[in-house]
Amino acid sequence: MKSIKSALIAYITVLLAFAILDGLWLGVIANEWYMSAFAPLLRDAFITWPWVTFYLLYGAAVVFLAISPSASMSGALARGAALGATAYGTYNLTAYSIIGQWPWQMTWIDWIWGSVATALLSLSGYVVTRSRGN
Repeated sequence: MKSIKSALIAYITVLLAFAILDGLWLGVIANEWYMSAFAPLLRDAFITWPWVTFYLLYGAAVVFLAISPSASMSGALARGAALGATAYGTYNLTAYSIIGQWPWQMTWIDWIWGSVATALLSLSGYVVTRSRGN
């Protein structure tokens, strides 16, 4: 990244892309899978601050670890995929190992989704930032 402005543009792009991608994934495409698989584990009312905190911190990690050090679109895509595989793999494999009713199939689905989504977030932030000459 050439400047703080570039990093901020990448960060905002990543957050917007994340909201769209995860909104479609969790709200439309895979909603039924997640709800049926995790029904016995869900709270009656979700707590908002943990997921908001995750999105804000993860967006910063995508900028810092995947977009900023990349010299090409393919580099941003690959770094994003690696970051997503690591982050979502850590979450899903740990949850599967310690939560008795954690569904194995959803471990794989969510792990793959996180890898693909993070790759796309990284690519979007890279493309928008570079297209603006930053």
